[in-house]
Amino acid sequence: MIRIVSKLLLGLLLRCPNCGRGRMFRGLFKMEPTCPYCGARYERQSGESIGGTLINLCVAEVLSVGGYFVSQALWSPPLAFQLVFWITFNIVFIVLFYRHARGLWVSIAYLAGGVYADSDTGQQYTRTEKQ
Repeated sequence: MIRIVSKLLLGLLLRCPNCGRGRMFRGLFKMEPTCPYCGARYERQSGESIGGTLINLCVAEVLSVGGYFVSQALWSPPLAFQLVFWITFNIVFIVLFYRHARGLWVSIAYLAGGVYADSDTGQQYTRTEKQ
């Protein structure tokens, strides 16, 4: 269980779930194809990032809906204020949390066996040696 949590935390911290050293992103939206240290390929096929997008949208919606009900119960602000605030929150959160949701998805794919070094990269170690 601790191993699973640590791999998920590596993803949230935007580090390679295989070795823990490599950075997954360069800039705000540019994901590296492989880890610069261990050569683990983060996505094997086109479209694998849809899981990260789903995580991003689900977390944003849960926070927005939950935040709406909590703020309505505590302060009863006007509906117009609520709509403007939570729509703005949703947009900002989705942009800022994008990388972390993708990193979390890569960690989930790693735990499922889908993230590993290619056999022809000649890197120092592979997933099986690291475990």
